[in-house]
Amino acid sequence: MKVGILVECGRQGLESVVCGRLCELLSEHTGVEFEFDIMPMDNKKNLILECGTATKNLFASGCDRVVILWDERPAWPKKDDKLCWHNDRQDILANLRENGVELQNVHLVCIEREFESWLLFDERMLSGVLSTDSHKVKIRRQKNPDRMPNPKGTMTSLFQRNGGKRYVDIQFARDFARNLDDLARLKRCTTFQRFGLKVTGRTI
Repeated sequence: MKVGILVECGRQGLESVVCGRLCELLSEHTGVEFEFDIMPMDNKKNLILECGTATKNLFASGCDRVVILWDERPAWPKKDDKLCWHNDRQDILANLRENGVELQNVHLVCIEREFESWLLFDERMLSGVLSTDSHKVKIRRQKNPDRMPNPKGTMTSLFQRNGGKRYVDIQFARDFARNLDDLARLKRCTTFQRFGLKVTGRTI
């Protein structure tokens, strides 16, 4: 089986890099062997406007199913923005239909609130990223990362408080991936459970 995954970042961006590691762990966890092709769409706007063409290309390249992954929270939210993944979903479905994509093997997964929400579920992984040889860090379990109003802001604060590091997602993407050892903590997240199901076809 081959799975295509559309993500809203650049080629070396956070989702592109970490989703590759997540797919490896999902295969180990479920026993489902699959290839994956992660297609970066640069940003959420491009993902919504170009998902139809990108999905057709993934199917043409041999993918059996395609998962479209996006954040509920805009990258640069305005003060009065109301989160509504329903509108994003309708726009994505409309673009797929306009491009003649048959929907039975296309699966939509919206992350509440954003990709950092998933990362904040794994305090052990975060501890590994923030630790150095001379200073070990132990991050506490975060409460309901998928309900935080600003997960990226929480991540920024964790980095500042633990080593005074400036959080830039693309710079730490490979560190996150290297320190992801299992799915035990991420499985607490409902939207990640959905992602795992749609990627592998099995409940995680």
